[in-house]
Amino acid sequence: MKFYFNRNSIFIVIILSKIAWKYLSVRLYNFLKFDVIVGTKFCYLLCLNFLPILKELLMKYLFSLILFLTINNVYSQSEDSTKTYELDEITVKSGIILEPKTITEINYKEIEKADASSVIDLGKFIPSVKVQTNSRGESLFFLRGSGERQIALLFDGVPMNIPWDNRIDLSLIPTDAIGEITVTKGIPSTVYGANTLAGVISINSKEYNEFQKNKKFVAQHGENGFKKYSGYWIDGSENFSYLVSMSYKNSNGYRLPDAYDNPIANPSSFRINSFSESYNAFGKVNFDIGDFSETSVSFSYINSEKGVPPETDVSNPRFWIYPEWQKSTLTINGSTRFENDKSSMLVYSFSGSKFNMQIDQYKDISFTTIDDIEKDDDLILNGRLIYSKMFGNSLLKFSFNGFTTEHKEKFLQEDFVEKKFVQNVYSIGAEYELIEENYTAIVGASIDNSSTPETGDKPSKDAITDYSFNTAFVYSLNPRMYTQINFGRKTRFPTLRETFSGALGRFVPNPDLKSEVATTLETSLTYKDNISQVNLNLFFTYLQDGIVRISLPERQFQRVNKDAIRTVGVEFNAFHNFSKDLFANFNFTYLNALAENENGEFTDTLEYKPKFVAGFNINYAFYKNFNAVIESNFVGEEFGFQEGNEFIQKLPNYLLFNFRLSYLFNIYKDVDLQLYFRLNNVFDKLYYTQWSLPEPGRQFWFGTNIEF
Repeated sequence: MKFYFNRNSIFIVIILSKIAWKYLSVRLYNFLKFDVIVGTKFCYLLCLNFLPILKELLMKYLFSLILFLTINNVYSQSEDSTKTYELDEITVKSGIILEPKTITEINYKEIEKADASSVIDLGKFIPSVKVQTNSRGESLFFLRGSGERQIALLFDGVPMNIPWDNRIDLSLIPTDAIGEITVTKGIPSTVYGANTLAGVISINSKEYNEFQKNKKFVAQHGENGFKKYSGYWIDGSENFSYLVSMSYKNSNGYRLPDAYDNPIANPSSFRINSFSESYNAFGKVNFDIGDFSETSVSFSYINSEKGVPPETDVSNPRFWIYPEWQKSTLTINGSTRFENDKSSMLVYSFSGSKFNMQIDQYKDISFTTIDDIEKDDDLILNGRLIYSKMFGNSLLKFSFNGFTTEHKEKFLQEDFVEKKFVQNVYSIGAEYELIEENYTAIVGASIDNSSTPETGDKPSKDAITDYSFNTAFVYSLNPRMYTQINFGRKTRFPTLRETFSGALGRFVPNPDLKSEVATTLETSLTYKDNISQVNLNLFFTYLQDGIVRISLPERQFQRVNKDAIRTVGVEFNAFHNFSKDLFANFNFTYLNALAENENGEFTDTLEYKPKFVAGFNINYAFYKNFNAVIESNFVGEEFGFQEGNEFIQKLPNYLLFNFRLSYLFNIYKDVDLQLYFRLNNVFDKLYYTQWSLPEPGRQFWFGTNIEF
């Protein structure tokens, strides 16, 4: 058995090497001729745009921070005499070290106190994330100003987004089965594949733990007919476990803030066409076969319908209803060790998804006469293989990532004649990691390819091949403080919808759309002890052929490539436990993103990349089992296209406050009952995450959950 394993391993390495050499040899000349020029320009822009900001920060803040951390380190409890590695940013999943990165973790307790009816409600806990609702009614995450097409959104390692547009409406994704969320910012490891320019948001389902409560039932009620009923049940043993989760959510919509005054666009204080209803079922079974194999099989089903609130200050708004929004996913993932060889492992993940959606477009705000109907049918197959081998203190990984997607669409105005689109994307990569006593270093590279063999009624495009690489270095200054630097390049291929779709007449297709290529440099300093954590992160991104939308006559848009976009950013995150009853966290992000104009100067303002994003949460337990939570979020200096203006306009800044109060009853041994009340947008602030789409005003609801 061992003989065949070694032989196959060598065979795999040889095949991967030949494939890599085939592509690299063809591209080597162009790389040396072109990318050296780009690299020189990248370094020039880095010095020109980043160093003045870095100097100011170093002079004003960093010295004070280091002084505080040093003093705190000297006077804190004495260190353990045993050497330890303070490389907590190295995430270990199924025994595989992924990469040193700045990672934000959101655990189950934080998720629980969010009272989130969907994944989008968790955005306020993720530093550098801005939540946005677009004119299609989709709720999305923006990370460091980068949209959903530039980040990977994973559930148990499987991409959640629909490849047709690399989007998914997060307001329809339930939270009951979620155990934790990890956010990796910047260009991640090559094992994640292509299309991950700005980071990875990884959502993981709950796992069985015999020392924790594994059953829970929740009921929530609120204004405007809001209600949600959900629950999960986890059980098992050391080698076998299962999770079953179900939920139902219904809402008539939401109320607008009192300050909103546009009776023509929205005749009442209740937001027109903002209803939604959703069912969800999720099941997972885990098998452990001895010490060498783990397998998980899961199935997810979401069935929803919802309205799309129409834009308020435009002459031709969308009057849409989604009468059908269904997604089913079957996933098989796990890891296998070969016999008793604990130095090697194969991690795999395969999934198949079927997505059906219908859009009913109406003629006017009465929603009585249908103008057009769009019916979409998507089939998505995803796969990932990662083979890892330890050699002493070195780790070598070979990876394959890929998906194939088939999208079919038909329209009422075209007599429901079906058009078919197909896209195939894959990446083959390798990564080497060196783990020493006080530092870790990584270098990795991949070949990425995208092909669109079927493009509906549009002319087909040639296949695109590009490369990506990532490097990382983490150095432990002492057991509580470490610094790191990351540098990488990543490609994002245009989606089928960006290139070939007219979006029910709203967009003009652009078959000549090119791939985006991001080069990012970032560095950070992190301090962590038993009661606090502080992180300062500086980053610079140079984006070639960045895809943006422009405004056209006839009130339409088109996606085009900008020659270059440069982004300078600073992130600061802090968490501190003041006592066992009081803790708080704070995050602040400064972002300066500009596009290159015709004269080669970076002066063009970009859409929906806010200069300031900040959040502050405080949690206080008082008087036995009472608990109070205050949440605040700020977004400032943000711009977007507003109809009637040739140039993009500044949106109003907004600062929001939420409040939660709860009481916990222990009704019998390990059975806990919690009652809670939540008030969001306490001061009824009128705010916009996108022009012409006012967000909800003050909202309240109460709930109860029983956990045992």
